[in-house]
Amino acid sequence: MKAVILAAGTGRRLGLDYPKCMADVGGTSIIGRQLAAFSAVGVTEHVIVVGYKQEQLRRHLENLPGRLSFIVNERYAETNTIFSLYLARGEMTGPFYYANADVVFDRRLLDRLNAAAGPAALAVQPGTCGEEEVKVVVRDGRILRIGKRLDPALCFGEFLGVARFGEQAAEPLAAMLKRYIESKGVVADYFERAVNRLCAHWVLTPVDVGDLPCCEIDFPEDLAVARQQLAPRLLP
Repeated sequence: MKAVILAAGTGRRLGLDYPKCMADVGGTSIIGRQLAAFSAVGVTEHVIVVGYKQEQLRRHLENLPGRLSFIVNERYAETNTIFSLYLARGEMTGPFYYANADVVFDRRLLDRLNAAAGPAALAVQPGTCGEEEVKVVVRDGRILRIGKRLDPALCFGEFLGVARFGEQAAEPLAAMLKRYIESKGVVADYFERAVNRLCAHWVLTPVDVGDLPCCEIDFPEDLAVARQQLAPRLLP
């Protein structure tokens, strides 16, 4: 099993002078926790898309366990997750996990993704969403739409930025990314644009992780919550 982790962004809103996935939460960096969680569920290869201060991040990762390979998004400053994942499309030849590198979670979240039915499963925190969150519309146990620009009143909750794509969904996702980028050019869109197009063809299962210690780190207050409230609940 493989994990594709997107770690190219600048994280400007957090105000750090290093990649935000290196931020410490409970004595371990965010990306360090991710690698430990993936390894615990059988991942043997971690593919990390890097960009902003990539050398600093690579040095940090030298001390962490696991088989790592890197893909460089040279245009990280002008693109977003859809382009980073497009660069990694060659890795999608079989089932894989997807994660944004700024998400705090432990192996229990991945266990739930593995237990979910269907060719793809996305971690979702149910609840009221604002304009900033990537939202999902759910009906009859499947995701119908995903994106930032959805009406919050119609949404089940927030996509957390961690997913499992099975054999059936991996190659169609890679093909969708290729078509999207080749038709639109280099864009600053989120990868959910491509996933949204899969909703009509494949069952994308929302996995409720609202009771687990997990969150996406976008702002200083998110990091404070992760350190003060989530860290004591995280598995090592």
